Amino acid sequence: MKEEKVGQDEGEKRVLELVDRLAAQKRVDVDRNWAQLEQRIRKEEQRMRWYRFIRSAAAILLLPALLLSGFLYYHLRELQQLPAEQVELTTAYGMISKIILSDGSEVWLNSGSKLVYPQRFVGKHREVYLSGEAYFKVKSDSSHRFDVKTSDGITVSAYGTEFNVQAYADESRVEATLAEGNITVEHPEYQVKETLKPGEQLRYFKKDRQTDLRAVNLSAETAWREGKILFRRTSMKEVARQLSRHFNVDIQLQGQEICDYSYSATFTTETLTEILSLLEKTAPIQCEIIEPEQQSDYAFSRKRVVIRPL
Repeated sequence: MKEEKVGQDEGEKRVLELVDRLAAQKRVDVDRNWAQLEQRIRKEEQRMRWYRFIRSAAAILLLPALLLSGFLYYHLRELQQLPAEQVELTTAYGMISKIILSDGSEVWLNSGSKLVYPQRFVGKHREVYLSGEAYFKVKSDSSHRFDVKTSDGITVSAYGTEFNVQAYADESRVEATLAEGNITVEHPEYQVKETLKPGEQLRYFKKDRQTDLRAVNLSAETAWREGKILFRRTSMKEVARQLSRHFNVDIQLQGQEICDYSYSATFTTETLTEILSLLEKTAPIQCEIIEPEQQSDYAFSRKRVVIRPL
């Protein structure tokens, strides 16, 4: 009897489980679940179609993009190699100009001077052309040498330093003076090549193609950059040369003894007349200013100054 009771209980338990399952199945919304499944399938198919489209489009556009990139890169390199437009800066007599080049280098241009430089530097060398006098503060660049070329074939080279170059076309010599760092002065045709130290000046004499290396007073050599005319035991011949250049006048010295006089003075805002008056007070000389005169072709002659001994 006991065994029959146990069997009956298990049968009833199974029946109850089957009834619960049947009730659970009746609660399931088959149509709704099937609709949700279909919606997920459609979304996945749509995503795959977009993926295949984008992949195909990328493959189609890749070649033109590569061709365009190559074209732009090639022509950009070509443009970079083209000679840059040259700019010419001329400073009037009695004036000083300053220019900042495309590489950041600074240049002061003295009275009656001309500098030709590119709008942008291309190639291995940074090249400028000077006629007259200029002070250069070169931006350091160890990969691109900075060259100052003159009409006489002299080239002053540096990679980043400060120096002064005087190369007037009508002067008998070219001068290069080093303030900081180091520079090389060379003339390849005549085997001229010198490396300077700070405070040194190399003079190249055009007529005999000889050079002279000497120590100089940097303050005296570069005072013009600050608008000063500075003489330190300077001969009258050199005084006349500098005044002639600064004021654009012809100065004639009469008598060899005058050339041997030396002067020490600093001038800033003084006029030519005031400077000549001061010179007369420090030496037995007389200065005569001859104003410009109109010529037969209606042009005017240059102002002249005649300096003679008393």
